[in-house]
Amino acid sequence: MDTRAHLVPRGTPVYKEFERLYHLARALRPTTTDRWNRELLAGGSGNWGSVDRQSGAITLSDQHVLRHLRGSGFSSMASEQAQALATILHEATHAGMELDAPQARNAVRSNLIWNIMEGVAEVRAMADLEAFADRAGYGGLPVPKPQYPAPYAAIEGLIVQASGPRKGDGALLDELSRGPGVLHLDCLADGVLQNRLADVVPAGDHQAVRAALIRPMLHPAWTEIRHMGSSIGASVAQDIAVKVNSAVDAIRGHYASGRNGPFPGDVFDPAARERGGGASSDPNRRTNGLARGAGMPSTAAQNEVPEIRFLNGVAPAAGATSRRPSLGQGARGAGRPMPPNPERTTERDR
Repeated sequence: MDTRAHLVPRGTPVYKEFERLYHLARALRPTTTDRWNRELLAGGSGNWGSVDRQSGAITLSDQHVLRHLRGSGFSSMASEQAQALATILHEATHAGMELDAPQARNAVRSNLIWNIMEGVAEVRAMADLEAFADRAGYGGLPVPKPQYPAPYAAIEGLIVQASGPRKGDGALLDELSRGPGVLHLDCLADGVLQNRLADVVPAGDHQAVRAALIRPMLHPAWTEIRHMGSSIGASVAQDIAVKVNSAVDAIRGHYASGRNGPFPGDVFDPAARERGGGASSDPNRRTNGLARGAGMPSTAAQNEVPEIRFLNGVAPAAGATSRRPSLGQGARGAGRPMPPNPERTTERDR
């Protein structure tokens, strides 16, 4: 948390403008979760924005965000206003996103989910910026460059791979924006299932098949790409595409052969059984909220992706390591790594 941050009084022009923009951002992709506690803090120049996961307070950089909003009395360039509005979209996405699904058997709880969630929030911000600016009366702004180029490119590539006639890219982005973050990959796997395998996979086998499709998405580079370039993210998406295509072929072959039983895709989070997770992890099933950019996965041992403990203290799936995770929520922009404490705020670093 930015120790230099100070509370912006309610009723001031800047507070009212942010509140108006926040509700407009939520209206573009409505969710049932709203974690903002109505406290707005003006922070220093280091972090563009953050959502405190415990209190729900939102902190925005006075220099990089708040001064570029109407009501601040500061004359801004279009590029500066565009990044300010993109930050609000990004933070509003996290504040409106569900986080955990304790009973979901396909929940992914390892370090890689944090960067996946940042990618989702950045894709949403870039996708909605033009419409958001127009509705807010800031029309004519250029679409800024993503502040998470690699996660952005990787998630954009996965959405393209998973979208199709049964579930399009808009529907996928709506679902991803709602969360829970631990089911982001399950949501993308469901897109692949609906658009490429719905004609061969019985309804009762959907959970197992989605689990099988999640595994090739667990690219080990997810944990490292937070501040890397777009070419790295595109390469991750391409690598995943090859593995997903292979999995799709194997699944089709399994059912074409007339074998009995579902395709062997194990329950992704075995601990969900102990938490009462007998039901399948439907990507439309939502639970606790999350602010901007965090996530927790379960792990594919073959990819050596370390698992972490979730916010509610639930133990991770079998095979967890003792490595301390690097966590963060709501950070938009290239800067310091995510804070190590999962209870801290999410920061958008400048």
